[in-house]
Amino acid sequence: MKKMVLKRRGITLTVIFLLLIFLLLTGCSKKTGDIVKDSEGFPVHIVDDMGRNVVIDREPQRIISLAPSNTEILFALNLGERIVGVTEYCDYPQEANNKEKIGGFSTPNIEKVISLNPDLVIATSMHQKAVEELERLGVPVIVLFPKKVSDVLKNITLIGRATGQEDVAEGLVKDLKARMDAVTDKTGKIPEGKRPRVYYEVWHDPLITAGPDTFVDDLITLAGGINIAGDSKSSYPEISLEVVIQKDPQIFIYSHHGDSRQDIGQIYSRQNWQDISAIKDRKIYTIDQNLVQRGTPRLVDGLEELAKMLHPDLF
Repeated sequence: MKKMVLKRRGITLTVIFLLLIFLLLTGCSKKTGDIVKDSEGFPVHIVDDMGRNVVIDREPQRIISLAPSNTEILFALNLGERIVGVTEYCDYPQEANNKEKIGGFSTPNIEKVISLNPDLVIATSMHQKAVEELERLGVPVIVLFPKKVSDVLKNITLIGRATGQEDVAEGLVKDLKARMDAVTDKTGKIPEGKRPRVYYEVWHDPLITAGPDTFVDDLITLAGGINIAGDSKSSYPEISLEVVIQKDPQIFIYSHHGDSRQDIGQIYSRQNWQDISAIKDRKIYTIDQNLVQRGTPRLVDGLEELAKMLHPDLF
């Protein structure tokens, strides 16, 4: 009798041992919808540009962008198929125009956003009310607020991590940095006295330019120039003709848009501008505002264009 009991115990222990091995090898067979396994990188804990701690439990499959810049980053990370909503101003790349619209850039329709059942929303600092409402409903929201090109590169890495596209983000950032280095390796050696003074005109009536904490200011510096409004007290200040004349820019760059835009001929014929170096030397250039004012990978395109305008002998 004792031998039979011992034998049965031996069989039972063997079965338990084999069962444990099976469970270890199969990882307990978690179902889709449970917390994603560590090997897949989720849940993800990140800190966004507003210092908010955001936890994303699963790889997002339904993403909404509340800004054109965010939309561009998402497409650049090959996430186009996961985007279910964008703003009316999200126009790049072309595919963005075919996405469901959730309202304007500054006026997103929260009810529309919620109806699309997103598992991740990418917002900006101007969307505080929307962010609070979505947080209350349990929707993960990442807020981006870049001020420099380097901030955009960090944002690309951050979004890549939040969406399971880390490898794509790493490759994109590496490529963008290499292109930036190809410019700054040359412009970084230019002495202060050889850096042209640059006036960037956002609008002409009234005169509005780009000051500190803007991509334009950062790009002008990286391209080897000096922004004449770099010491302004606001990011997009109104500037007087007297100040422009006093600072005497050697390069004039503009990005007018809308029905009231001026062309180069109209700028050359402006009254009281004839003594400004950029006008006398006929160094007025136009650039697509989206290459220098929108926080996307295309800022590097803008940098390359500005470098050619400021230093045609080097590029």
